[in-house]
Amino acid sequence: MNPYDKKHVLVVDDNVMLLRTVKDMLSEDYSVAISTSGYQAYDAIKLKKPDIILLDYEMPLLDGAETLKKFREHEESKDIPVIFFTSSAKSETVTMLIKLNPAGYVLKPPNKQKLIEQIEKALADK
Repeated sequence: MNPYDKKHVLVVDDNVMLLRTVKDMLSEDYSVAISTSGYQAYDAIKLKKPDIILLDYEMPLLDGAETLKKFREHEESKDIPVIFFTSSAKSETVTMLIKLNPAGYVLKPPNKQKLIEQIEKALADK
């Protein structure tokens, strides 16, 4: 596949090992950029707008909910679909995630096939 034809995915997580794992999972099918914080992700969007963002829900400083709110406040990022990563399957966490109206959510550690299915669904719904 021509690299210029690939959809651009931005993965945001404070866990560097998870970032590497997800980048390895997706690099064959997508152009993948990584950020270790919500602040860094916002800067990355200014450099190259992603087609979709995979965002950790639980991060220090600026958590996933606040990061998503920041994305939606700005014209250049408000329409980018966001899929949350979470390590919590608790109903309270899932309820909070759904209230934020993301394109989806994936439990950590992500399953490659399920993750790609979520990405493809979110991109198709865009």
